[in-house]
Amino acid sequence: MELYMKEKFTVTGMSCSECSSGIERTVQKLAGVEKAEVSLMGECMTVEYDESVLSSEAIVKAVVELGYGAKPYDEAALRAKKPQPDTLKRRFLLSIGFLIPLMYCSMGGMIDLQKPPALISQLIQAILSAIIIAINFKFFASGTKALFKRVPNMDTLVALGSAVSFLYSAVLTVLFIVNGTEAHHMYYESAAMILTLVTLGKWLEEKSKRKTGDEVEKLIKLMPNTVTVERGGAEQVITFSELAVGDILIVKQGDYIPVDGKIVEGHAFIDRAAITGESLPVEVEEGASVTGADIVKSGYLKVLAEKVGADTTLSQIVKMVKEAGASKAPIQKIADKIAGIFVPVVCLLSLITFLIWVSLTGEISTAANYAISVLVISCPCSLGLATPVAVMAATGRGMSLGVLYKDAEALQKAEKINCVLMDKTATLTVGAPTVTDFACYSGEDTFALAIAKAIESHSNHPLAECVKAYAETRVQTTLSVENYRYLTGQGATADYDGKTYRLGNRRLLQKIGEKQAYQLEKEFSTQGKTVVFLADDTSIIAAFAIADTLKESSVEAVKMLKERNIRAAMLTGDNETVAKAIAEKVGLEEYFAEALPEDKAKAVERVRAVGGFVAMVGDGINDSPALKSADLGVAMGTGTDIAIDSADIVLVGGDPRAVVTAIDLSKATVKNIKQNLFWAFFYNCVAIPVAAGALSFIGWQLNPMIAAACMSLSSLFVVTNALRLTRFGKKKTKNEQETIEKKEINIMKKTISIEGMMCKHCVAHVQKALSAIDGVEAVEVSLENGLATVTLAQEVANETLTAAIVEAGYEVKEIRN
Repeated sequence: MELYMKEKFTVTGMSCSECSSGIERTVQKLAGVEKAEVSLMGECMTVEYDESVLSSEAIVKAVVELGYGAKPYDEAALRAKKPQPDTLKRRFLLSIGFLIPLMYCSMGGMIDLQKPPALISQLIQAILSAIIIAINFKFFASGTKALFKRVPNMDTLVALGSAVSFLYSAVLTVLFIVNGTEAHHMYYESAAMILTLVTLGKWLEEKSKRKTGDEVEKLIKLMPNTVTVERGGAEQVITFSELAVGDILIVKQGDYIPVDGKIVEGHAFIDRAAITGESLPVEVEEGASVTGADIVKSGYLKVLAEKVGADTTLSQIVKMVKEAGASKAPIQKIADKIAGIFVPVVCLLSLITFLIWVSLTGEISTAANYAISVLVISCPCSLGLATPVAVMAATGRGMSLGVLYKDAEALQKAEKINCVLMDKTATLTVGAPTVTDFACYSGEDTFALAIAKAIESHSNHPLAECVKAYAETRVQTTLSVENYRYLTGQGATADYDGKTYRLGNRRLLQKIGEKQAYQLEKEFSTQGKTVVFLADDTSIIAAFAIADTLKESSVEAVKMLKERNIRAAMLTGDNETVAKAIAEKVGLEEYFAEALPEDKAKAVERVRAVGGFVAMVGDGINDSPALKSADLGVAMGTGTDIAIDSADIVLVGGDPRAVVTAIDLSKATVKNIKQNLFWAFFYNCVAIPVAAGALSFIGWQLNPMIAAACMSLSSLFVVTNALRLTRFGKKKTKNEQETIEKKEINIMKKTISIEGMMCKHCVAHVQKALSAIDGVEAVEVSLENGLATVTLAQEVANETLTAAIVEAGYEVKEIRN
């Protein structure tokens, strides 16, 4: 088995799909090349080749010989890339300056303007036309090179149309000078107008194409040129490129966080919209993780850099989106095949048109008019741009909404999804179990919680962590237990004050409180909760109900899928009772319980066997087989690297509603591509016969100038239509807007800096004082940081908060929104 080197190159100078197709064909013919793919929109080329047969220098040389620029792709140069000078704009303005007097000499007589004598007029037109040809000589250089290399492109058509018009007119002018032959209609103005209008069209098209990549460029520009770091206990300002793993960054209000890392000091509200699409700021503090492009809306942070440069989440996302935008969708293959033979066919049609009109009328002037119009009106650009410009716009927009398509094929396939299978843990649920219910049957809550905390402090089991964390929020009492013993699959036992206490599931209790334990387990399991019992040798003392809570958006996500007539089901390794309870909560009628990784993959295959086009949504290693088996694998961005690598789409923020966004955006994109392809085919099928004079019998005929304008407008239409995708999802219904406004009100938070708190009792006093205020929904108090964070359901004045804390016996230093 041969191993091929895969290398990416930057290619410049391409103007239409014929250019990219020509480069592809030429490189594909090189000895040692297995596969070559050129992206017109991405201005790049990916080549798989045998290094022992071919070198990258030889590939670059082959492209350069076609008249294009080529060099190895440099990811680092992407960020440093400066705006390109507006060459097309300058060429158009210069051309129009010379075109005006040319049009005066050519057509001034039609509106009774005084014209120079015939010979002088023709010479002036010839000179001005030659100047405009010189200004736009790139069309001739590129078109001629491509023609000799047998890969003609749009520039070839434009150059032929303009050159034939100019040369035909020049011959008539020479004949007029030599023997005074009556001057026929000249085409100097057509030669010049063709070039001017095509340049205008290319300029407007280029401006529009740039907008399709705006979402990606915005992300690239988020990174600051300089950053502040703490080294040797002192703050230093260094350049972004000097950042290294292990640096401590100082990030203040309004700054972008330039690295992936962990907060080692501070508290802030950060905006993660650039990466996850979340519209509301998130509160973070010491120990929390942050990613590049997060914005500190308020607060102050010290961040330990864990990933910098190309390794950051931002850089990986930009790379993925750019690769997706440059990849080719399956729907593009038909257009590429047609574009590959388009120019030769058009040249042949132009020649046939000329011969037919010469034979019919005997007038070379009339035949030339129709032949040139056929050359100029045909538009391979609209055909070639129909798909890539829409793909690039959609992948960029998807990124801003928290949806990353790995390639154009994934973008196209998503619109066919009619069944979505979702993993439970960390997909529909938060993925972090917590104690939801606590009941004490001995009447001694404090003692029960203290014993539970003491036992679980010896364990690192996930459920033990839940119980311990819950107990720590309720009691400050610390007990010391002896003879701790862990029994696999059951729980733990320990001795305190001469008695043995058990903390675990019903199996650990054996015969203790057997009936009561059975009833409690049955009651909570129907709610999808796991029960942990605390008992001594004679009876059950307390019970903790633990559950992995549903994400707030899970119910809405399922509802949205059903509204679109998409079948939805849940896959989980949990038992039947728990699975049923979660499915009912989220609104699902179908679920697969006790599913192992191979069972999930089999479930995908069963659904596919009955006609389902399946999307599998998961986050863990155990979901990877199913993600690969599905027609479309969708991974939560909060999940494991293996799951993300196995998927076709990544939901950056881990919001299950983004599954619907991915499907809706795919449908909008495919619809847009079909509109573009229809227009491209329709335009060329109608425009070429009309330009050839098919409707001349009813007085409908086009001259080369009008043909050039039509060709430019055709490309512009395709690009502008694709740009509508950059507005996808920006319109909100009245209900959605009201929901967002309510959420913004409901999560209004204030952080209070308090002086005087010395112990847990102080924390309890402050918490009680603030909780008693009308409008305060939740209170979190940190003794270590001396901070209280209050969540408000309505506006509460700072004076009211201050008065409550002062009355409790403490001092307020500062209140931040």
